[in-house]
Amino acid sequence: MKPTFFSTERGQALIIIALAAIGLFAMMGLAIDGTAKLSDRRNAQNAADTAALAGALALVNDDDLWYLNALDRAHDNGYTNDQVKSEVWTFTCDTDVTARDGAPLDCGSAYEGDPNHVAVVIRSHVNTTFARVLGFSQFQNVVSAVTYWNKRGPAYDGNLIVALNPNACNGGGADGNVALGTSGGNGSGAIITLTGGGAFVNSGGTGCGMEIMGCPTIIVTMGELGSTGNGNINMDVGSQTCQDKLTLPTPEYNQSAYPFPPEMPDEPDICSTAQPSAPVNNSTLSPGYYSEFPPTKGSYKDLSDHITLQPGIYCLDDDLSLSNNESITGSNVLIYLKNGNEFSIQGGTLTLSGREEGDYEGYVLIGASDFSGQVPNCDINGNATATFTGTIFTPYCDVALDGGAKTTSLSSQIIAYTVKVTGSQAVNLTYDADDNVKSEPKVGLMR
Repeated sequence: MKPTFFSTERGQALIIIALAAIGLFAMMGLAIDGTAKLSDRRNAQNAADTAALAGALALVNDDDLWYLNALDRAHDNGYTNDQVKSEVWTFTCDTDVTARDGAPLDCGSAYEGDPNHVAVVIRSHVNTTFARVLGFSQFQNVVSAVTYWNKRGPAYDGNLIVALNPNACNGGGADGNVALGTSGGNGSGAIITLTGGGAFVNSGGTGCGMEIMGCPTIIVTMGELGSTGNGNINMDVGSQTCQDKLTLPTPEYNQSAYPFPPEMPDEPDICSTAQPSAPVNNSTLSPGYYSEFPPTKGSYKDLSDHITLQPGIYCLDDDLSLSNNESITGSNVLIYLKNGNEFSIQGGTLTLSGREEGDYEGYVLIGASDFSGQVPNCDINGNATATFTGTIFTPYCDVALDGGAKTTSLSSQIIAYTVKVTGSQAVNLTYDADDNVKSEPKVGLMR
């Protein structure tokens, strides 16, 4: 009879299987809980996106309770401020960080500080099932969305004059980002009237912003004097005699800044045309691309000093200039100055009214720019007779309107880097929303 032997390795397979099972269960648990975390992250991101869009749309429609719209939309998607399952923050990107109630994310460097962007941040808590064995009782997701919004209505809130320079100016008087007064800063003959809209400076701080020169008569009706700063609208002319000549609204400070550089209109297609346009006849120009404007008489010997523009868009790869004994007249037109060009109206007569339809409706003159280098000068001198109707949009140009010894009247909104309005007689600027650019409502998810 053979002896019986008992192996010392009996049962080891069960131990290995048991250990492997624990590992498999752990991996399966992490996979299940990890999938739940990823699923919640997708849902939270979708909720943040729709909530941010809802808030932006409410702002477009002037709803002061826009943030409730955003929170309601997040709630509809399962995310509320219950502090247990989720937390939701919503704010405009110019909101001070200390007023964001501890939001864990900001708007990002591209949008931070811009009032025309809305952020929604969601932090959600996902309870685990199997991962608890490994010490993970809860996972966390933090997501955000940023949307752009632009409300419908008059561009730049219907301000007649806007100086977009975000930097405080130096000194005062004629160095102001908006400067109003008499030619050369002396005399008392200037009468500056702003009707239908006020003036706005985009620079902050308490230093130089909107300044006065000399002892003019300034009347602002149906408009405000506004600033992003605090105390930088300096309309104190010193003497009571000069002060009595001012009819001004109380300045409004700490207003939301306009983005700079601003969103620019697209360059018209006609600007890519290689062949410059030729005159229709000796006194009429057709819309098109011009490398010289008006075309020189050396090229067109019969060209008149008095030119009429047919309705349409004129793209100039040249300065817009005019001198004595010349005139340009056109209605339903846009003058588009390509980057690097400016306007200088030193004499003659310029009578233009802006586009009445299409993508450039309300614009009469646009000065394109890459916003680099020295800020160019754009002048309308008192020796000229200039009549504009429509928005003059030259955001990187120092615009100087000098009425000189003549009465100057413009029905134009002036958007520039800085704006100086002077004269020794009357300068009348009038804003009518129907004649100028309107902001189209825009809402878009940025990130």
